[in-house]
Order: sequence, then structure tokens, then C-alpha cells
Amino acid sequence: MNIRRLIASGSWILLASTAMILAACQTEQPNYAEQVLRNGRILTVDNDFSIAEALAIQGERIVAVGSNVDIEEQIGPGTGVIDLGGRTVIPGLIDNHMHFIRAVQRWNLQARIDGVNSKQQALDIMAAKAASMEPGEWLMVQGGWRENQFVDGPSAFTLEELDAAAPENPLFLQITYQSVYANSLALEAVGVSPDEGAYHRGPPLISGQPPYGLLNEQMPSVSQEQLERNLFDFIHELNRVGLTSVYDVGRPPEGDISLLERMSTADEPLPLRVWHTLKYEAYDPQGADAAVALVQNSAPDNGDYLGLLGLGEHIYLPMFDNPGTTERYSDEIIDEFMKIAIAAAEGGFQVHEHTMQDVTVRSLLDRYEELNETIPLAPLRWTFIHVFSLSPESIERIRALDMTIAVHSVASLAEARVPLRDIQDGGVVWGLGTDATIVAHYQPFITLGWAVTGKNVSGNTVLDQTVSREEALIAHTRANAWLLFKEDDLGTLEAGKFADLVVLDRDYMTIPEDEIFDIEPVLTMVGGRIAYDGIGASGAAIDE
Repeated sequence: MNIRRLIASGSWILLASTAMILAACQTEQPNYAEQVLRNGRILTVDNDFSIAEALAIQGERIVAVGSNVDIEEQIGPGTGVIDLGGRTVIPGLIDNHMHFIRAVQRWNLQARIDGVNSKQQALDIMAAKAASMEPGEWLMVQGGWRENQFVDGPSAFTLEELDAAAPENPLFLQITYQSVYANSLALEAVGVSPDEGAYHRGPPLISGQPPYGLLNEQMPSVSQEQLERNLFDFIHELNRVGLTSVYDVGRPPEGDISLLERMSTADEPLPLRVWHTLKYEAYDPQGADAAVALVQNSAPDNGDYLGLLGLGEHIYLPMFDNPGTTERYSDEIIDEFMKIAIAAAEGGFQVHEHTMQDVTVRSLLDRYEELNETIPLAPLRWTFIHVFSLSPESIERIRALDMTIAVHSVASLAEARVPLRDIQDGGVVWGLGTDATIVAHYQPFITLGWAVTGKNVSGNTVLDQTVSREEALIAHTRANAWLLFKEDDLGTLEAGKFADLVVLDRDYMTIPEDEIFDIEPVLTMVGGRIAYDGIGASGAAIDE
């Protein structure tokens, strides 16, 4: 080709354009994913509950989900590849009701026997913790258990057993807020004779309100450095059991929630998403007025990792039903409750209210239906929580208001016969949580096993109505994302959503139902970052 003739004829413009296009094609790089997980059984929990083989992650979010062949084109020279080896993957599990910050306060001083179904194993856990501590250091089991979880003897702990487990350390085991077991050293420290035995109920050793009695008061204060260490240690434990998001519903005495903000940055967020309720306590009409003022001067802030979401779990503390509640609360109490609830509705807050008994649900529904005439409640996703009893009529009224229900596996310890099938078939959005860490365990697979089998960890049937594996998993993922206003970001494994996921040691969908309790995560990711690695995946990722 005669270049001079082309230039002279004006054809140089076409030649130059062609050269630029060719150069661009030669330098343009494919947009490969940063990470790929493949060769798995990925339960997306999308609307079709579809199952994929692989997914690709860019930054914090999933960019593609499909077959191994579909995702192959996402793999480039710098892509980290994790071969799942056929393992099952589920969305990160969400707990819609947990006392998170309370557990952090004394995590380093605790032994945990949540979900342990052997009394001897529980004693071994306490003994191992005591052996790791200095003589004289206090050791506690801060709830999360009941005697009925043990299959090798649901009897009480004896003083001799507890003294043998911790011969040089004061030890006590709290059961909800009502009773306690303690060894001789702990009892003597608070002026109680060991001759009275290990078991004690009610004040002064244990009480219904913080600081939970004389034994709790003996626990030493924790330094700021230790508190920060506790925060990361507890988060790691929650990641280990498959949790990636929680809703903290505690009150101010349970700990300073601002610790989360202080320990999290935009460049390095905590490896757990934590939303919380507005922190206040209202014990009387004056307290209700103060709560209204606080609500009116606050606003919801539902961030991606941390945020203020709503009010609860006790909007007004005189309304505090329990498994023994049989009577409707007085109009005076409900009036004060609604004063705060109306302020919440006007401010766009979710209300997340403790309502164990149907009689309490019905009394609030009467008022909510009136309020709905002026302020639609559907956009606020107000939630009835801790439902132990719920009539078909109440379920229909809840559905008509487009409200939601949060079911908690504390009911498995209390052996409350929650009507799960009625709730599921009633067309209400409902989610699963625990009410950890004093009155219930924190492990989500115990919750899932309970909902599917109707059994507690000891194998005893405690539910008359159960749900399918798919329905239970939806309730612990996609439905909870809806309850937390995060359905566009969390709850399913779909392109565009955060890469919050859990790789399991066995297939949730095909193992015998009774084995769901025993599922162990082997890998947990939060926002595409590995938060728990039980298989060495962070070091074994393959560059291709």
C-alpha cells in the first residue's frame, strides 16, 4: 500500500481510525472477577430457590451466579479461585433478635454450653475454661442453656460437680434472669453457705433486671483493650457458626453500642453487620415522655454494616409479657406504649415489640389498626416478636396490616408450641432468630433444626407444627433481610447483592433432618472478605 498516496487522497483519516481501533482492541483487558467460588451446590434462596454451581465476586458484591461454564469467563490471571469440592453454600445467616453488645461485655470470662446436649460435656467445657484462668478469677456461664437440653441426665448440676469443674475459681451458671447454679467459692464470696446447695432462684443472687444480682456484681470490670478484644472474639464466634448479620435489641445497661462505630471504619468494617434499636428505658409515664422526645430527635440510619433501625424490644417496660401472661394489659399501660409507638411511626422507625402471648398481640392489634388509618404501617414493617402463642385470627390481622413476625428459638428451651405452620401458611413475612445470649443459644443451625424437626437439642419434640427446610432457610436469610429493610442487598446469593455467604460441611437439603443441628460452616464470607476459614481457603485460592 502506498501510504503517501493514501494521505494525499485524504484516506489517511480512515487509516488512522482503523489503527486506533486495532490498538484499543490490543490493550483493552477483560473485566475479570476478583474471586470465584466454583464446583459447589449453591442454594441461592432466590424466589425460585434455584441451585447454582458457581459465583463470581467483585469487591463486596456478587457479579454473576450460574454454572461452572457460565462463570469460567470471569476467571483471569489475578482471580482468586476457591474450589468448593461439591460443598453446599447458603446466604449468610441473619439473626433478627440478639442481645449482641451484652455478650461482648464479659465474653472473656465466659464458658458457653449453648446447644451442648451432654451434661458431662458441659462440665468438661467449664473445667477447660477454668483451667485456662488464674486461680481466683471469676468464671460464668451467662445463660443460653437449660437443664432440659441434656440427654445424659436433665437433672440439676450438683455442688460437687461444679466444685470439681472449677476447684480454684468462683463459678456460676445463669439461667435466664430467674435462677442460678454456683460452686462453693462463688457462694461464699456473696455470703451464702454452700450447705444450701448449688441451685438458687430469684433475688438477691439473681434478679430480673440489670445488674442481674449479687453474683453478677462480683464479675470484674473489663478494660477498654479487653472489651475491644471481646468484640472481635465474639464476632469471630458468630462468623464461625454462620452468622453474618444480627439485630441488637438491648437496652442501655447491656453495654455501649457506640463501641461498634469506634471499632469500624469505611476501609475496614467489622466482619459482621449489626443493626440496633434506639437505646432507652421507659418505666413510667415520665419515662415515656422522655422516650417520645428522644424518638423525635432521632432518625433511622440503616447503613450497610452498622445502623439504627427501630425501637424495641420493650417500647414501654410495664408492658412486658411472659410465658405466664394471661390477661390483657390495662388501657393506661397501652396508652403510654402507644404514645411512644405513634412517635416512632411519625419518625419512620420500625417497632420490634416483645409479644409472647396472643392476648398481648390482640390488644396491640386493636390500637395498630386504628393507627394504620392515619399512618400506614406497611412501609414501616412493624414486627411482633417472641410469639409463643398466636391465633389464626391474629395471624390474619397481622397479614392484613402487612406487618411481620419474628420467631425465636428460645421457644425450644421453654418448650412453647409456636404455630409455625399456621404462620407460614398465613401469608405473613416471618423470620427466625434466637434471643441470644442469656435466654437462648446463638447457633443458627440449632434454630433451623428446631424449626424443621420440631425438636430441641436433646431430641425431645417441642413443636406441634414445623416447616420445610426451604421455608426455614428463607426465614433465616431472605425474610430476615426484608425485616431489616435490606432485601436489595442481603438474604440471597444473586448478582448485585453483597457476597455474604456460608460454605457448609454437609448438604443442608439432603442430610437427615436430625443432622441439621450438627451442621458446621467451613467458610464464612462477609462482603466478599473471608471472616471465618475452616478449610484454609484464604491460603489455597488459586490464581489462574
